[in-house]
Amino acid sequence: MTTTTPSATNRTAFLQNTALYVARIVREALPAAALVIVDTADRTLHEVRDQAGTVLWYAPASSAHALDDHMDEIESLLRRAIPDGGLTEAGWLRTLENPMHRAVQLPPPSRHARAHVRHEGLVLDVHADLVPADAASITFDAPDGTPRREIRDRVRAAIINSGYDLPHGALNIACHGTAAPSPSVDLAIAAAILATAGHINPRALKRTVLVGELGLDGRLRDPRVSIRYADLAGGYQRLIVPVPSAPADAAYPLIRGGSVHAATDLRQAVAFLAQPLNA
Repeated sequence: MTTTTPSATNRTAFLQNTALYVARIVREALPAAALVIVDTADRTLHEVRDQAGTVLWYAPASSAHALDDHMDEIESLLRRAIPDGGLTEAGWLRTLENPMHRAVQLPPPSRHARAHVRHEGLVLDVHADLVPADAASITFDAPDGTPRREIRDRVRAAIINSGYDLPHGALNIACHGTAAPSPSVDLAIAAAILATAGHINPRALKRTVLVGELGLDGRLRDPRVSIRYADLAGGYQRLIVPVPSAPADAAYPLIRGGSVHAATDLRQAVAFLAQPLNA
């Protein structure tokens, strides 16, 4: 029986993920990229093609291109992967045109959305990444102490009971912030998920703060958190919150040059996100 050492496992994992790393970088400049060809002799990126085989970029190109800004990072990855048959191990195939060229079909592009939570005691960004998969799944990456299952199940039920379809594929939700997520992040998580599913334009989330707890039926609950001007610093122009449970709790700050919207449920919050900023 063959024993795999930890170092060999790490090497194989890196080599198999090389295409994923290169794909993400290349697609920042060329969203339609589907095939990457490298020159193993020079250890350089040689060509990028789309799904139909049309050349999108090639190394001898003389004109400046947005991909040039990423070339150092791409070729640093290639220099680490090419030696000792690394690309072969990672599944890159020799091309018919040149024995020193190897090509790899990039994985299908993922969908990404980011939503923002800002209030006293919590500054947090929610990242949602959806990749194609045979079966739908949701994983929740958050700091220790987060009630992951409760938040995930509550948001999932609110989305379905509001009449929206969950995205089909492998969905990963990651929360990065100053503290463990509380129920006040429900609305932001739901919005990020709906953006990957195509129900919300991801750009609508860029300068928007979302704060609110969701009920299983999709209604928004006031999380009773304090939101101040200082919480909204950094270019945010829109605040979407639940309708306050009492007049005394209605002191949400106005955003200078922006807008504040109080929503009764998830559907109304989505409708607000469809409006242009400053509306």
